[in-house]
Amino acid sequence: MRNPGFPERGELVVCEISKINPNSAFANLLEYDRSGMIHVSEVAKRWVRNIREFVKQNQLVVCKVIRVDDSYISLSIKRVNKNQADRRLQEYKREKNAEKFLEIVGKQLGLDLDKTYDAVGNQLLEQFGSMHRTFEIALKNPELLTEKGIDKKWAAALIDIAKKNFVQKTYEVKAELTLTCHAPGGIDMIKGTLQTVAGKGLQVRYISAPKYNVVGRGENIREVKELVEGACEEAVRSIEGAGGEGSFTLAGKNEQ
Repeated sequence: MRNPGFPERGELVVCEISKINPNSAFANLLEYDRSGMIHVSEVAKRWVRNIREFVKQNQLVVCKVIRVDDSYISLSIKRVNKNQADRRLQEYKREKNAEKFLEIVGKQLGLDLDKTYDAVGNQLLEQFGSMHRTFEIALKNPELLTEKGIDKKWAAALIDIAKKNFVQKTYEVKAELTLTCHAPGGIDMIKGTLQTVAGKGLQVRYISAPKYNVVGRGENIREVKELVEGACEEAVRSIEGAGGEGSFTLAGKNEQ
C-alpha cells in the first residue's frame, strides 16, 4: 500500500497515533508514509478534558483529511462516523492482506517487496486501483492482466497465487418480512410478491404465516443490504396497495 504524494482534502485515511500532547496528537498515515496532526478540537464531538481518554499510543484510527498545506496535514477523528471508520478499516486490512500476496509473488521471482513494487506493483496500482482489486481480477478475469500490459511472467505468478490463496469474503444479510392480505386473492398476491423478491436473486424462506425470511448474499455488504432492503420495501408497498399489511426488519449481517 504505497501512495506517493499527499492525500486529498476530505479523504479518509488510516492512521496510527505516534505522539500525544495535551492539545494535539500526531499520527502516521499508514498508506502515505507521512504524518499529520489532530488538534484536540478534532478528536471528539464533545468537550475533551483529557485527550488521552480518546486516543492511545499506537492506536489505529480513521481520520478525515481537513487540510493539506505543503508538508503539513491536518486530520480529524470526529468528522468520521462509525460506519465510515469500519468500512475504511476493512478496506485497509483487505489491502494489507493483498500486499502480502504480492510479496509472495515477488519472492518467487527473487525480489523483495520494494523491488516488486518497482517491477510490477506500481503498475498494478495504476491499472487496477488497489492490490486487492488486482487479485480479484487475477482470480475472476485473469486475461485482463496481460491485456493491460502486465508482463506474462508476472501475470502467471499473480494468477497462481490468487488461485491458491485469494478467497473472496461473502456477506449475508437477512430480513424478516411480514405480509398479510385478507382481500380476495390475497394469498395469490402474497405468493406473487414473494416470487418477485426471489426474482431479484434473493432467497425466500417460509417461517410461519405471515412471516418469511429474505436472505441476500454477496461480496459487497452495502450492495447486499440495499438489495434486501429495497426488495422488502417494494414487497410491503405492493401488499399495502392491495389492501393488506406488511413490515420488515433486518436481522443482521454475517461474513462467510
